[in-house]
Amino acid sequence: MNRREFILTSTTGLAAAALTMSGSAAQADEKPKPSPVDADLRKRLLDYLEDINRWILTLDVGSGKLKNTKDTSTSIFINGNLARVLLASHRITGSRAHLAETLRWCDTFCKQQQKTKSSTGKDAGYWPDCGPTGNIYFGDAGTAATALAIACRFADSDRQQVYREAMDQYVRFVTEGCKQDPQSQGRKSATTWVIKEGPDAGALGCGYYRGKLSLEPYTISTATTGGAFFSELFAITGNPEHKRVAADATRWLLEIRKADGELPYTLAGKTLNSWPLDTLSYCTEAFVAADLHLKDPELRARLLDRLEPTVRWYLGRQNPDGSWGKLRSADQQRSPRSLTLLSWWHDRVEPTPEISGAIRKYCGFLLNPSHGKAYGVKELLRTSGFVGLAIAELIKPCSTF
Repeated sequence: MNRREFILTSTTGLAAAALTMSGSAAQADEKPKPSPVDADLRKRLLDYLEDINRWILTLDVGSGKLKNTKDTSTSIFINGNLARVLLASHRITGSRAHLAETLRWCDTFCKQQQKTKSSTGKDAGYWPDCGPTGNIYFGDAGTAATALAIACRFADSDRQQVYREAMDQYVRFVTEGCKQDPQSQGRKSATTWVIKEGPDAGALGCGYYRGKLSLEPYTISTATTGGAFFSELFAITGNPEHKRVAADATRWLLEIRKADGELPYTLAGKTLNSWPLDTLSYCTEAFVAADLHLKDPELRARLLDRLEPTVRWYLGRQNPDGSWGKLRSADQQRSPRSLTLLSWWHDRVEPTPEISGAIRKYCGFLLNPSHGKAYGVKELLRTSGFVGLAIAELIKPCSTF
C-alpha cells in the first residue's frame, strides 16, 4: 500500500487531522504496535471488565434463561455474548470459574438446537432466537454459534465432540437448507441460504423473516454466520469449504460498503437507514475473525483497502462525550463492538493518534460512573455484552476471537 494521507473531518469538535497509512500489510503485521491503552488505563479497564463479569455471573447465563435482571430482552445472541465475555476474561486472567460458566452455557446451547433434515436428507440443526418456536434468524444464531466455536477450543475432548456435532449440523442447515419448513408452519423450504451466483454471491439470507422464507441478502447474517462463525470454525477444522464460505461472505460485506465508508443494513430486499452502528458492530466481527483466522493475503489486502473509509466514517461520528450513537437506542445498544474496528486497525494495521485518542475518549466515557449508568452497563443486556467484548479486546487483542 502506498503512503497516503486521509483528512478526517470530525463532527465532534475535534480539529481536522491527517490519518497516515504506510507500508504493506505484511510489514504492518511485523511491526510491534504501541497499545492505545497505557498501564494505568489497562488496570482500570481490567477492574471494569471484572465488575461486568461479576454481574454476568449473577444472571445464570449457563442455564440459557437469564435471571436477576429487569431487562426483558431475550435471545441466544445476548446469552452468547455474555458467555463470550466470560471466556475472554478467562483468557486474560485465567479464571476457571469464568471458563466453567462459559462451557455450561455451551452445553445448554447445544441442547437447545432443533433438529431437522437438510434438502439432501442429512441431519441438520438450527437455533431459533428465543426458544423452540422462536424466529430462525441467522443473525442471532450466528452470534451465538460464533461464541460456541471459540469456546470449543477450550473444552475437553468429550465436550468438543458434542460442540462439533452441533456446529456441523448448523453448517448443513445453512448451506444445504431444509427438506420442509422445520417449524411446520407451511412455509417454503430452501436448498441453501448461501447465495452462490450473481452480484450477491457470498451473502446469506436471513432464514425465516416475519413468517416467510427469506433468501435475500441479509447484512447481519452474512456477517455473523457467514463471516465470523465460519472463520472461527475454519480455525478449528482447517476445512477449505469453511474458509470459502467465510471469505466469500466477508468479500460481499466489503463490496456493499458505501462511498463514505458506511456499511448498509440490508434485509428482505430492502435497505434500512436506522441501524448504521449496529451494522458496523456485527460486520466488525466478520472482518476481524476473517483477518485473524483465514490467513488469506488477497482478502487481507482487500480488508485494508475497503475499510480505510469505514474507519474514517466511524471516527467522524464519535459524540462529544466519547460515545457513539443515540443514548439507549436500539442501534446504540448493539454498537459497542464497533470499537473493535479501531482497536484491530491500531493493532494489526497502523496506529494513529486519531484512533488512539478516540479509543481513550470512549474509555473515559465508560469509566465515568454517571455516563456508564446512563449508557446502561450492567443494566441493558445487549449493551453490557458488547461493551464487555470491546473492553476485553482492548485489554488483550484477539482474546475475543
